[in-house]
Amino acid sequence: MRKKHLLLFFTVFSYLLSCKSNNNNFVIIGNITGMPEQNVVLEQLSANDVITILDSVKSDKDGHFEFSEIANEIGLYRLHFKSHKFILLSIDKGNLKIIADWNTIENYNVLGSPASENLKKLIVAYREQMRDYNTMSVVLDTLKTRGNDSTLNVAKKDFEDMKVNFTRFIETYSDTTPYLPNAIFAARILNPVTEGKYLDLFTQSLTRRFPNTKMTKDFTEYYLKVISKSVKLPKLHKDIAVNDLVSEINLPTPEGNFVALSSLRGKYVLLNFWAGWCEECRTENANILSVYNKFNTKNFTIYSVSLDEKKEEWSKAIIEDKLNWTQVSDLKRMESPIALQYNVQAIPANFLIDPSGKIIAINLHGSKLTDKLNELLK
Repeated sequence: MRKKHLLLFFTVFSYLLSCKSNNNNFVIIGNITGMPEQNVVLEQLSANDVITILDSVKSDKDGHFEFSEIANEIGLYRLHFKSHKFILLSIDKGNLKIIADWNTIENYNVLGSPASENLKKLIVAYREQMRDYNTMSVVLDTLKTRGNDSTLNVAKKDFEDMKVNFTRFIETYSDTTPYLPNAIFAARILNPVTEGKYLDLFTQSLTRRFPNTKMTKDFTEYYLKVISKSVKLPKLHKDIAVNDLVSEINLPTPEGNFVALSSLRGKYVLLNFWAGWCEECRTENANILSVYNKFNTKNFTIYSVSLDEKKEEWSKAIIEDKLNWTQVSDLKRMESPIALQYNVQAIPANFLIDPSGKIIAINLHGSKLTDKLNELLK
C-alpha cells in the first residue's frame, strides 16, 4: 500500500513539474453566477478572421468551468456561451479567473491577466461610444424633423467632434498598448476607408513593436487584402435622414433568390443591417425576433442585409437566431456598396420605412423599436 501511495505521489509531482516547466501554459477558471448548465466553448480568434475552436467543457450547476491550454504566443481568445454571449480574453500564460453574473455577463471581472483586464476596459469604452452614437443619432433626427437649423448645425458639429475624438482615442490605444492582440483588436475597430493613412503606419509599426509573431503576420495579410478592395470603393454617400425616400436594394438570399426592397412596398419595413460575426447584432436579434413575432401580422415586416463575408457563417447565424424574414447579402462585409449607399459605418443599424417608402426613423433599438411600432400599428 505504501508503494502505491509513493507511486501516485511521484506521478502527480512529475505532472506538476512538467506544467511548471512549460511557460506557455494557461488555465481559465470561470464562475458565472446564475448560468444554466451548458457547453462552454473556447475559441481562438486570429487577426485575419479565422476562428479556431480549441476546446469545449460542460459547466456545472454553479456556473463553474475550467480550461487548460498551451499558447505559442500571446493571442486573442473568446469564451462562447449559449444565447450568443461572449467574453473576450487576451492571453499568453498564467491562471485566469473569470467572475460574472449570467444576466449581466458583459460586466465580467477577469483576474490574473493584465492584458485581458486592459482589453475589457477598451471594450467598455467602445460600447459606451456606440450608445452615445445611437443617442446622438436620435437627437439629430429629432432636430431635422423640427427644422431648427441653428441647433442642428451645432449638434452635427458635436457629433463629428465625438467621432474624431473617439477615433483618436482608438489610434492612441493601438499605438501604445503593450499587448499585441489588444492593439490589433482596437485597430480593427477603425474604418479602413476613412482611416487608411493611419492603418498604413500602424501596420508598418507592428513588425517593429511585435516582431516574429503570427498575429502580426496575419494582420498584415488581412490589411493588405482589405485595402486592395477598399481602394476601388466609391466615396461614402451623404447622410441618410428621416423623410428621405429609400434607395433600392436587390440582393440574393442564402438560397440565391434575389429579393428587392421595393417588393415590400405597402408595408412598414425595418431595413436592418447586421452580421453573424457582430456580437451586438446577435444580441439585438433576440429583440428584433420578438418585434417580428408581435407585429408581422399587422402590415409590418423586416428586410435584413447581412454584412458577412462567409455564406456558411451567415446561414448558420440565421438558423441559430431563428430569423424567419427576408435575409439578403452580397457577402462583402462593411465594404458592401449597399452599406456605403446607406452610409452604414457601424452595426447593428436600422431604418424604419413607411408604406410609401419614406424613412420615418433611424437606429431604433431595444424598447424604442417596440414603442415606435406600438404607436404606428395600434
